[in-house]
Amino acid sequence: MTTNRNINNVFLIVLLFLFVKISAQETYSLSLEEAKNRALSKNKLLKIQEEKVREANYKINAVSSKGKPLVYGIANYMHTFRENNFIIPEGGIGDFLTVPIPFNDFNLYSVDQDIFTAGIIAYQPITQLFRIRNGVDAATAEASMEQTEARIASARIISGIEKLFYAVKIEEAKIAQLETDVALSKTKLYDVESALQAGETNEVSRMGLQAELAKKEYDLLQTEIDRENYLADLKVMLEFDEATNLQLDSLKVQPYLLESFDYYWEEAQKNSPELINAQKQKEMAQYGVSANKNVYLPDLGLIGGATYQNIVPEFPETNYFIGANLIWNIIGFGNRKSELAQSKSKEIQATLFEENTQSDLKNKVAKAYKNAEQAERLITIAQKAYFYRKEAFRIKTNERNTGLTTEKELLEFKVELQKAKQEAFAASLNFNMAVLDLKVLAGLIVR
Repeated sequence: MTTNRNINNVFLIVLLFLFVKISAQETYSLSLEEAKNRALSKNKLLKIQEEKVREANYKINAVSSKGKPLVYGIANYMHTFRENNFIIPEGGIGDFLTVPIPFNDFNLYSVDQDIFTAGIIAYQPITQLFRIRNGVDAATAEASMEQTEARIASARIISGIEKLFYAVKIEEAKIAQLETDVALSKTKLYDVESALQAGETNEVSRMGLQAELAKKEYDLLQTEIDRENYLADLKVMLEFDEATNLQLDSLKVQPYLLESFDYYWEEAQKNSPELINAQKQKEMAQYGVSANKNVYLPDLGLIGGATYQNIVPEFPETNYFIGANLIWNIIGFGNRKSELAQSKSKEIQATLFEENTQSDLKNKVAKAYKNAEQAERLITIAQKAYFYRKEAFRIKTNERNTGLTTEKELLEFKVELQKAKQEAFAASLNFNMAVLDLKVLAGLIVR
């Protein structure tokens, strides 16, 4: 009985191990859009940047609240263990005609052992509102910069996923072409070995074909390794485990539309994250100059409130007041002037940085557009070659069906067809990647 139970336990353990192993090798199939969405939802750096945007918005509210009235509540309580009454003793003032003044101990007023005071004070800044307004504008510009950084992060993730997806598909097409090429080399080697046995060729020819086959097998293996590496990078971006069997859905190649250079440059001037950040830095510097100019104004504010006390009975228990508060730093010993000069220097730096960013951006857009035009021309040639290879293979297939050609000759045409197909496929995807770079520069990649 015990033996049967042990056998059952071992059987269950084996089944559990197989289940875990199968689960660990679970296959995930993803389309390009699904991969983009997963990357955006899983990327922790993007989540950090989005949290920075929220933090910047909180900062706007914090700075803006400084312009609102400040209301303070104050309360104090004290219990004394001795009666601290204010008493003028007999004769404490002096004598008049031998009569002491006062005649006897005089209780001027009595202090309660339980003392309580309370008050409410409100302060409304007036001249500080100018500085606060500049601070709100600067915080708003900073929040806009954080939002732009989030856009940059999203665009990089989207373009990175798309490029890796394309890279994997290009390698897969290359693998299919190289597999056919290897099959052709094996066929040629078989024919040469048969001819060698019949004495119709020599050993050198066979060795040459063996070397050719080894080279093609090397190219095939290298391409498979490249595909594995691209897939590994894609798994990292998608936050899949390394052991995950990731399969990418088939990709229907649809070349992007290449607009005019002027279109991309105009969009870049309006939407480029790099340029927007440079402009916001300039705005923040300008707000800093305005804020430092307002330092020369006095701090003027209105103050009001109400108080309560039970210490001195002769005084009113409650009291109300209103007034104004003025603080003016008349002599700053050069501190304010230096701070203003610093802020003006930052404004000059920000202006120059914006101009440099705009010039650099135009050069980048021009270079990216040139790459896209070149890639577009390559598509036309590659597709033309693929069309002719396809027609030649069709004719050769008909000849094979009628016995006018050999299987090896048909395979040779198939190798050329596969190569032309792979080149046309790669040309289309390379063109899409070139246009994608243009869109990123122009700020056209929107989450």
